[in-house]
Amino acid sequence: MLRHVLCLSTLLLGIGPAVAAETCFERLAATRDGMLGVPTRAEPTPDGRSVLFLRSGPRDTALRLYRFDLQGNAVTELARPDPGAEHPSVEEKARRERARMTLSGITDYAISRDGRMVLVSEAGRLSRIGLDGSAAPAPVPGDGWIGPRLSPDGQYVAAVRNDELHVVRLVDGQDRQLTTGAGDTLTHGVAEFAAAEELERADGTWWSPDSRTLLYEAADLSGVERHFIADPEHPSVQPVSFRYPRAGTANARLRLGLVSRDGGDTRWVDWDSGMFPYLARVVWPDGKGPLTLVVLNRAQTAERVLAVDPATGHATTLLTETDPAWLDLTPGGGTAGGRALPFWLPDGSGFLWAAERNDRWALELHHADGSLDRTLTTPSVPYLSLADVDAAAGTVTIGSDPDRLGSALYRIPLHGGAPMPIAAEPGLHAAQFSPDGHGMFTDTFDGADGHLRVLVRDKDGHVLATLPSVAEAPAVPRVTYTAVGPMNMDAMVIRPAGFAAGRRYPVVLSVYAGPTVKMVERAPRRAVEDQCLADQGFVVVSLDGRGTPGRGRNWERATKHDLIDLPLQDQADGVKALGSRYPEMDLGRVGVTGWSFGGYFTAMATIRRPDLFKVGVAGAPVVDFADYDTAYTERYLGTPQEDPDGYAKSNVLTYAASLSRPLLLMHGLTDDNVYFENTVKLTQALIAAGKPYQLLLLPGTHLLPDPLIRARVSEARAAFLEKALQGAVPQADAKAPAPHS
Repeated sequence: MLRHVLCLSTLLLGIGPAVAAETCFERLAATRDGMLGVPTRAEPTPDGRSVLFLRSGPRDTALRLYRFDLQGNAVTELARPDPGAEHPSVEEKARRERARMTLSGITDYAISRDGRMVLVSEAGRLSRIGLDGSAAPAPVPGDGWIGPRLSPDGQYVAAVRNDELHVVRLVDGQDRQLTTGAGDTLTHGVAEFAAAEELERADGTWWSPDSRTLLYEAADLSGVERHFIADPEHPSVQPVSFRYPRAGTANARLRLGLVSRDGGDTRWVDWDSGMFPYLARVVWPDGKGPLTLVVLNRAQTAERVLAVDPATGHATTLLTETDPAWLDLTPGGGTAGGRALPFWLPDGSGFLWAAERNDRWALELHHADGSLDRTLTTPSVPYLSLADVDAAAGTVTIGSDPDRLGSALYRIPLHGGAPMPIAAEPGLHAAQFSPDGHGMFTDTFDGADGHLRVLVRDKDGHVLATLPSVAEAPAVPRVTYTAVGPMNMDAMVIRPAGFAAGRRYPVVLSVYAGPTVKMVERAPRRAVEDQCLADQGFVVVSLDGRGTPGRGRNWERATKHDLIDLPLQDQADGVKALGSRYPEMDLGRVGVTGWSFGGYFTAMATIRRPDLFKVGVAGAPVVDFADYDTAYTERYLGTPQEDPDGYAKSNVLTYAASLSRPLLLMHGLTDDNVYFENTVKLTQALIAAGKPYQLLLLPGTHLLPDPLIRARVSEARAAFLEKALQGAVPQADAKAPAPHS
């Protein structure tokens, strides 16, 4: 096996002698693609006079809390992290991994409704800070707090420690533990793995509007498989244990409990968690709307909206949605931002809901009993997210993606009328409205001009200010957007610096090609690493074929029971179509690279389509989906017991013996999302078949937050592709292996 394993230095030998100047890959890694120093989590204060935001330095990951005053555009630092505080627990590290959070310092905050106090969270420690910054931070007693939630009245904080739910009274620090009995197989107040990783639900605790009662999740993990991850760098340290639900195995069993903030007995919600085990959303609205749950069956083909009576725990079904393939989660809310749905009108007369109707998402107004009142969106302005509701004015503000490549914000009358754009400059818009309804909002605008700005706008979309960034902005990628093939697949082409017309360049397909991720968006800044790769002498292309989101229900669900055949056909056809259109693309020298699902696709493409793809670099690939988690995998493939043929079709091991092109596998040894066992199984299959491969073992997890490791990974990828493609005479086309049948 040793002949198949290359250390990092071996892979980098082809790059050339070290130079003092910082490379493009090093610069991008050190600045996180220029995102370090950009304001994040920007939120208007209740008085409408200022905006709070988090921001690190241009080359450090420690977030600080700032206030931006609209009058005078003054910036005040409210809180900075304690240099010695960053020692997150195993639980906190796992929570950050699920949330894709790789920054440190003050990672979250919550503003009290009266706008006088901010609760800040830093590595399991909590502090209260006056919004005017006049007083020193007041620490909340204890540490190791997970998932803190400030009460609506601003007097209490609910948080989890050692898997038990606590409430701390902020005025005097009195700590009351509300739950007992937690341990290895029982957690209280935190989201279980499936919810946090796949259902976009980070919360496991919710306050009642009057701040007197808490709803919390109790997760029984006793049936969930135990996985262990050891750190080879520290063999004397015990492996870390995780409960990981592989496809076809047991999930966590959930209950929802209602308990007074003063302690006492728990009342249990009586929803049918056996038939509907996934808890996707919890909404406990202000006003007269009820406590509401959104639950899914395990196959994710049926969904119910439930109204819960907090006094008894009794749940009543308001609405049922079904889909023979699968139901996508309603966009908005969860960890994705925006207002969560269902959204109840303050008078309790009805609620907003979104569903896929006629192949696109639509926003609907329902009566309180769940029956449909009217559809608010139009086919030309489909629903993407709920940004704000102004019940007094009778309007809602939504995000929409009418052209697929970008998004815009529209205001829609609740009682009928045409959508009106309020932020529609080309690019991607993500809004955070003021909670008090005066209409001011922040707009994180990733523009089609390649620049990222965090704007402060009034209710009509006029720009009031731009939050100050200290980021080292990368050069704007040179992206050509187009559509190719008979299905008009969205595509983008990135040419190298110094591109010479008439010259033919090797091609690299930078790919994901799977559910939930769209590669081609009119936001060039997101392609900075692909531009860096292109500048090594490649034309880099990306495409969105069938199975990817943003193009309607039927397009996305075409891959049910087979995650590879149609995506592989579409990506190959798209590369060929681009090559026919752009003569600078040398289709005799094509490589492919991707991470996670993109790594899975890369391995499949290299093995199954050697006629087109001459080399592949696969990062953290899923190999056998029977080893991936339930909530993701079963949505698309069902269980291995129900559809073994679908799993075989989608399994890299089915085709491994046909490998005939150079393949580099890269994987983090402590990855707790796509476990390293995936790559181990593929290497074993390749060894058994006598097929050479190369393997780059990485310290770290799925996200690879360490900038040095990330830079070296990028350089190794470029070197491997260059060795196989640059200047090489194309090999005779190999015959593609037949699809599994």
